[in-house]
Amino acid sequence: MAGDQALADLYEAKAATYAAFGSGVVGDRALALLPDGGSALDLGCASGGLLALLRPRAGHLAGLELSATAARAAAAVADEVVQGSLEDPELPFAAGAYDLVVLADVLEHLADPAAALRRATGWCRPGGAVLVSVPNVAHWRARLALARGRWPQEDSGTFDASHLRWFTRESLRDLVARAGLRDVELDAIVPALRNHLPAQRLAQRAERAWQALGRRAPGLLGYQIVAVGRRA
Repeated sequence: MAGDQALADLYEAKAATYAAFGSGVVGDRALALLPDGGSALDLGCASGGLLALLRPRAGHLAGLELSATAARAAAAVADEVVQGSLEDPELPFAAGAYDLVVLADVLEHLADPAAALRRATGWCRPGGAVLVSVPNVAHWRARLALARGRWPQEDSGTFDASHLRWFTRESLRDLVARAGLRDVELDAIVPALRNHLPAQRLAQRAERAWQALGRRAPGLLGYQIVAVGRRA
């Protein structure tokens, strides 16, 4: 139990780190993709933050979470939460049962992300949406670290020590397409300028221009990549 709680605390700390850089893109996309009264499956649901956001719109919510402690917290808002890994051979989710399947910051932790994504796609109904987000290893800060000859080992972020795989926009696009998804759309989470500039007033004034620049150069300025595809 103590180890379980430590793992849950680690997940919560990582979630807070990602939230500090994010702009609500994953949550906004998930809300837009889920039809009224639809069913959603969040693979890697942590303590249920996204599930809680979807709750007013959803008819059925399910989640998968590695940490038993976090899974219990998620069960307070979801109809069904399974404690386990996406790589577990036996999971109870029915084929074609969900209008929306979400894998937010999950694939980079898996030994075979392609197989995992194909499996997750099978739980989505035909025409339903699969939403994926991963860190962007081509982000300018990662490029700068590599240019300096460094591959940091960190507690969270792009160089999280638990990451087994790394992605760029093009490699994620290819992965999603090979999973049998069509109409693939890519988006980027561009960290707010306040995360980079100590002069907060200047950062606030320049934020709109910074985000516009990020839309023009998402491969360089996007901290995370978001992909949406439809199951054929």
